[in-house]
Amino acid sequence: MQTVYKRFSVITGFGLLLALLVINAFITRRQLGVQIDSQTSVERSRQVLYELAQTESLLKDAETGQRGYLYTGDPKYLTPYTSALTKVPPHLDNLARIAAGNSAEAAKVPQLRDLVQKKTAELAQTIALYNAGKLDQARQLVLSDAGLAYMDQIRLVIAEMERIETTLDSQRTEVYSKSISKTVRSIYLTSLLATVGLVLLTYYILRQIELRERHTLELREREEWFRVTLTSIGDAVIATDAQGIVTFLNPVAEALTGIKLIHAKGRKIGNVFPIFNENTLNVVENPVAKVLEMGKVVGLANHTVLQHIDGTLIPIEDSAAPIVDDRQQLLGVVLVFRDVTHERKSQEVLRKTEKLASAARLSATVAHEINNPLEAIFNLVYVAKTDPTAGPSVVKQLTIAEKELERVAHITRQTLGFYRDSSVAERVDMAKLVESVLGLYSHKLNAKSITVVRHFEPCPAISGMPGELKQAVSNLISNAADAVAVNGVIDVRLHCNEEAAGRVVTVSVEDNGPGVPAEHSERIFEPFFTTKQDVGTGLGLWVTKGIVDRHGGTIEVRPQKGDGPGATFTIQLPVDPVPAASADSLQV
Repeated sequence: MQTVYKRFSVITGFGLLLALLVINAFITRRQLGVQIDSQTSVERSRQVLYELAQTESLLKDAETGQRGYLYTGDPKYLTPYTSALTKVPPHLDNLARIAAGNSAEAAKVPQLRDLVQKKTAELAQTIALYNAGKLDQARQLVLSDAGLAYMDQIRLVIAEMERIETTLDSQRTEVYSKSISKTVRSIYLTSLLATVGLVLLTYYILRQIELRERHTLELREREEWFRVTLTSIGDAVIATDAQGIVTFLNPVAEALTGIKLIHAKGRKIGNVFPIFNENTLNVVENPVAKVLEMGKVVGLANHTVLQHIDGTLIPIEDSAAPIVDDRQQLLGVVLVFRDVTHERKSQEVLRKTEKLASAARLSATVAHEINNPLEAIFNLVYVAKTDPTAGPSVVKQLTIAEKELERVAHITRQTLGFYRDSSVAERVDMAKLVESVLGLYSHKLNAKSITVVRHFEPCPAISGMPGELKQAVSNLISNAADAVAVNGVIDVRLHCNEEAAGRVVTVSVEDNGPGVPAEHSERIFEPFFTTKQDVGTGLGLWVTKGIVDRHGGTIEVRPQKGDGPGATFTIQLPVDPVPAASADSLQV
């Protein structure tokens, strides 16, 4: 009963404060409406006064132009007259529109428009008489003071409308000032009352918190003993109540879920422990729910992964058991699980090793079978090159083909394991090597209208095997050409840096294709891993990394740039390899 009374007191206090704030907001909103209306009316009055002043000024200009023309006969004096006749009607239209809300002013507008028409007609008549050579009649019309009478009447109407607007402006300004004063008083009074109420409520709540802390101290000491015990367990542990609400996580569980106990406590187990099928990524039924339903120990299905808060999927194995009291009443569930990533990786390494061994046997067989046909193709190319009827362009293309066949033959001999490159490492000009690769793929690039942008800085030649380095660069250019769409762009950069270990030549290939997803960046250089769907074999980048490693260099990929497309592959090669990457180590 006492707890209900305390809760009612706190809710009532906050309710009164909320009502006070709502009333203040209503008053403030109403006064702001008054201020906005007053400000709008003031702006309207100023617009009316402006239109009246402009109308009177333009009529004066018209009259001045008429007088100047009659006195001098010079047409240039008619400029202000002509301008006034054009501008006065729009000002009168604006005046009629603005004054439509005031009946007294609205009644004056037609009168003013009639007088203006008479005045402009009088001016037009004098000018017409003058232009017709009837100078005496024009002079008599001017001396008749008809125009002056019209102007005096116009001034009277304008003065009356200005008086009306000036009076309204004073009234509206007074209303605006009073509204401002009411708003300020309302804000100050509400702030004072709200401050007093918050101080009282804060004092009351703090006092109740202090009393509760005294009552729960013994319970906390007991819970601490259980917490230390569960924290010491090597596996991850999560405990929930009978509704599946998390009550405890040990440090191992915090690390695997990425959620601290302070943030997980009080949340549904499904939000803290999201699990999926590793193969289909479909949501897996939480074992806690099964235990709450069945009341017995439940284990996880095979191939279950836990989603870390950063999105990483962690393979796990676990079981959940009910927590019951002496009367066998279900109090909650304890969930114990562990990370089996290491075991999965060990299994994956064994699987890849078996696949590589099978691929090696198969590739050796294939290399053996194609070695003899390659020799025949070599001979045919040589015969074609030495044919006297072959033109220079044909010889050039055959020379390129011969080099590529030599590279294929080199690969087949490497695959068979009988070839040992007896030549020492050469000095390789990477700029020329990259250009030769681009020339080799020129047909493929032209077929897709791909633009190749070159940024080559002067770089020294590096020590390496030209055939292998050409293979590495070819793989990157070919992948970029496959990745970009028609009219795509490939940016090839070459520059030299001074590193602690010596000079390093950097070759980067950047494309504007779909890019490499961030989650694939760590696996992109693994054998048999590919993002090309049905096109790739998954060996190109693996081979490229092997070549770069043998040359003492590094290769890395920068995946999608922010939210934009494209990927960048960067190779760094030392100009002078360290002893571990000497010429002997570069031999295959």
